[in-house]
Amino acid sequence: MWTEIIAGLLMSVDVLILFSLVSYRKQVLTLAAWVASLHMLFPLIGYYAGVLVQTYLQQASPYLSGVLLSLVGLQMVLSKSPKETPIMPPFVLAIVASLDTFSVSISFGMLQVEKLIFILSSGFFAFVGVIIAQKIIFKKTVMNRGIIMKLAGVVLLTMGLLTLQNIQ
Repeated sequence: MWTEIIAGLLMSVDVLILFSLVSYRKQVLTLAAWVASLHMLFPLIGYYAGVLVQTYLQQASPYLSGVLLSLVGLQMVLSKSPKETPIMPPFVLAIVASLDTFSVSISFGMLQVEKLIFILSSGFFAFVGVIIAQKIIFKKTVMNRGIIMKLAGVVLLTMGLLTLQNIQ
């Protein structure tokens, strides 16, 4: 159960980073609800894609999911800094922020994590992430966005390596 909650939290780190780079003063709660919905929809689709892949690649799926998680984590750790987001409508930025949850959740589908907890935690943390990013981080620049991303990358990398280590 804790794995799914941590996974949902990690899926929302990009929301925290992206939405702390730009300020949207109007409809922050509506925007947060939209991002949360997308952060539940895309992982759900990715989860089922992962389950489908897992049925066809029964033997290789633990290796694939471990490698995918490790590579995503490594990419986050090695990136120089969070990219500046171009000025775009907030609802388009929400889609961009949620697209990567699809690919990462394929790994979780292959691992057959508890779907409901994973999806709900992704949505919850995305909702909270938008509000924190808009109301606290953007205004006060409390946290270094690069450090947040690197920490999340280390955790994803660790989850991937632990998956590879636990293969029987």
